[in-house]
Amino acid sequence: MNATRTILGIVLVSMLNGLVWAARIPVDIPQEPYQLQHHTIRQPLNHSAPDGPSFEQHYDILIPEGAPLDAPIFYVYGNESPATLESLEGAYRAYPRDVSVIFIQGEHRGYGQSISDDPDQSIPSYVRIDEAHADTHRLIAELKREFTGPWIMAGYSYGGGMVIDFAAKYRDDVDAILSSSGVVDWPFEMSTYDRQVRDTLGKETYTHLVGHMNNLQPEADFDAAWFEREFIIAMVHGVVQMGSIQRMQGAFGEFTKLSTPEFLEKLHGLDEVFGKGMAWQYAVSNAKPTLSREEKLTNEYDWRVWRYQQCMETGVFEISAVDSGIFTRSRADFCNECEALFGGYQADGDRWSPRAALARLTVPLVYVSGRKDPWEGLGIRADDDVPGMVYLRSPEGQHCPDRDDRVLARKVFDALLKAALSKPKP
Repeated sequence: MNATRTILGIVLVSMLNGLVWAARIPVDIPQEPYQLQHHTIRQPLNHSAPDGPSFEQHYDILIPEGAPLDAPIFYVYGNESPATLESLEGAYRAYPRDVSVIFIQGEHRGYGQSISDDPDQSIPSYVRIDEAHADTHRLIAELKREFTGPWIMAGYSYGGGMVIDFAAKYRDDVDAILSSSGVVDWPFEMSTYDRQVRDTLGKETYTHLVGHMNNLQPEADFDAAWFEREFIIAMVHGVVQMGSIQRMQGAFGEFTKLSTPEFLEKLHGLDEVFGKGMAWQYAVSNAKPTLSREEKLTNEYDWRVWRYQQCMETGVFEISAVDSGIFTRSRADFCNECEALFGGYQADGDRWSPRAALARLTVPLVYVSGRKDPWEGLGIRADDDVPGMVYLRSPEGQHCPDRDDRVLARKVFDALLKAALSKPKP
């Protein structure tokens, strides 16, 4: 049981932070021989009006000892979570280190510390994908003055879709891209996630979860039942997405057999002790009616920014694949929540779609997927017609499996370096 609790603690820390994103805190002297740097660059809120309001984008650099400035660059495109020096170290350690490669990450506007100067962050209208791309384009142009080697751009999950979209628009900025579990289809509602949850957890556990969700039907938006339902969803995300905690699924299944109050008591206890309340904070963030700049800088409400992006640009709200599922919201429920939090939504019309960018992609692509990943249904498939794509699929892998599987990580890194080093220069 102690091992199970330790594993759950790991997932609660990581499940809500993308590529091991965490709060920005000072970093001790690293044990391995590399240099860590933290920088900022002033970016326009609107790149079409460069002399208007601006914000500081944060970015980090890891230079292994002895790496020349013309070594290959592994640039991590910021995700929907804070970017920290610790997370950059995590990316560095996930891949082979027998080749001199410089690691850089740029924080996504609106997340972590890369926010506008507006004291009211309740409606972060400056957080748009095209503007985030423009930030990255400008940052890379600055960095290439010093780092002259081939550039690899990596993205994970949402970021995996972003790197495809970016490389199709800014073709000369990078020499190869990695999309790990990259989501390229973004419907307003999606049922593919639920299908994999059913398969991963099994019929019995899933049926028990349905019972708990039915016992927690809210009578109004953001009431007590709404919060508990959102909390359970956060826990489910961790259980089914993270490859490092597969052994914990049995214990989670046993907990679902309890009554709903007992089930919640167990989950909250684990979240508080081992996850520092992060799963509950997910629910709190997604219901917070207003947000100040001071609150935003605590890094506790980044999921509220992601909810804004879901409402206004990306979609992908989870629904059940068939009746009697654990995702009980309707389309109207999502729209009503968006209206209550942000004063509107974009549920209809053309949606952001990195899949459309694949037809314009000229940069070599390495795509990674995991068969047990609940997001796989919205990603690239092996039989998709993408010229020159290297497709690597882990039969037992979950979300972004190259972060957990060192053998797969070696294949990914080798393919990226080969592609980047062989790309003809313009």
